Amino acid sequence: MRRPLVSVVIPAYHQAEFVGEAIRSVLAQTYPNFEIIVVDDASLDHTAEVVSQFKDRRVKLIVHPENRRLSAARNTGIEASAGEIIALLDADDFFHPHKLKAHVDFLLNHEEVGVTYNARFELNHSSRTVREIWRPPLAVNLVDLLLGFPFAPSDMVMRRDWALQVGLFDPAMGSAEDTDFPCRLALAGCKFASVDQVLNYRRYHSGRGRKNLAQRLRDVARAQEAIFADPRCPAEAIAIQDTAIKHHLMVIVSLALLQEETELAQASICNLARIDFSTLEGNPCELMGFLMMESVADENLDHEILLRRMLSQFPLEMTWLAAQYDWAVARGYLWRGARAVIWDRPDVGQRHLMRAAELHAEIDELFIQFLTHHLINCEVAFGSAAAYSRMNALAVQLATVGGRAAAQRLRSSYSVNRAFQKYQAGEHRQVPKIVLQSLANHPAYLINRGVLSILLRSIACTVRQSFERHSVV
Repeated sequence: MRRPLVSVVIPAYHQAEFVGEAIRSVLAQTYPNFEIIVVDDASLDHTAEVVSQFKDRRVKLIVHPENRRLSAARNTGIEASAGEIIALLDADDFFHPHKLKAHVDFLLNHEEVGVTYNARFELNHSSRTVREIWRPPLAVNLVDLLLGFPFAPSDMVMRRDWALQVGLFDPAMGSAEDTDFPCRLALAGCKFASVDQVLNYRRYHSGRGRKNLAQRLRDVARAQEAIFADPRCPAEAIAIQDTAIKHHLMVIVSLALLQEETELAQASICNLARIDFSTLEGNPCELMGFLMMESVADENLDHEILLRRMLSQFPLEMTWLAAQYDWAVARGYLWRGARAVIWDRPDVGQRHLMRAAELHAEIDELFIQFLTHHLINCEVAFGSAAAYSRMNALAVQLATVGGRAAAQRLRSSYSVNRAFQKYQAGEHRQVPKIVLQSLANHPAYLINRGVLSILLRSIACTVRQSFERHSVV
């Protein structure tokens, strides 16, 4: 058996229900030269038995005699691996068949890159249906890594040498390993690059809360402090210290409210106000927008009830934020309806959008941009024809909420974004037609300098290229 180029490391703790599908998704890869190392972290269920049923020689099982937690399990798998390239896969996630080939091809052609990552399908809670596509930025640096989670571990593929160089995952960082490890890679000079394809599936589970939120917040703060104190940390990263912890605080606030850990939620909200009071300013404010997004994450739950419960736990001095409840509920129906239509659940989408119309939900520019972003992500995954079809279906449904004008604005926004993509890709000949389609739906783009610029530049490039071809002839 030849030495594998890729080692897929799967840490597993009480994952008997899902680990088999994770393994099968790797065995179904179009790229064949890999090994799978499953590390059973002392599970009390039959995780090890499920793994042992696979007779493929590429599947290897390591069992921890005692539970050592996630970072240690990943380290065990990496240390036991033979591949020059390490792909991480959580036991309840699974890969697209082209995942490994896409990453291997990219890494072989870009020796300067140490870590690649990709977009992913976000699944509806406790289901295999798609909720949306998460597409990270094409370029990621230390600032991006400190501010949040541009990519998850199952999205990552890395060179073994880089993982060893920074000392693998640090178990002492507790639950903040997803912040600490990539930041240490960035500090060491590792370059990150996107394989701009949708190549894995992330699973979520209804009713499964997050344990020990207070410790999670302490772990993240400790990891960030270590990064900021590192002499290699650049000035632009140090400048965003408050913003970095603010983003994590908002996550803790939403989880604590959802889990009715009221004392922690109130303390975190007050801390959030101290760090950046603008988070609570505006109508709607940034925090309310974030809570709305969290309330509609699980399609199995009633976001009206969740929002009411969350707002009832706010500190007494901030109860004025309850006035934004109606906006959040209406906006939630817009989000849920649009996502359902985009992902081929038209009946569900129509029901949510009709409710949004009853509540007089506002289709503003921010929401149009949200829809455009998701449609562009669909185009990355399935091509322009599929995305265009979904856009048309969504525009028809959107007209029931915001009238014909809302549908026209969506069509125009989508066209403009496609025009910019074509321009950046050097496909200038296609830009004028797409821009004109956009102007037909939303003439206001006539005064948009960016739109006019790519239109005129594309026409000039097309004319020049035509002239050059005729000159050669």
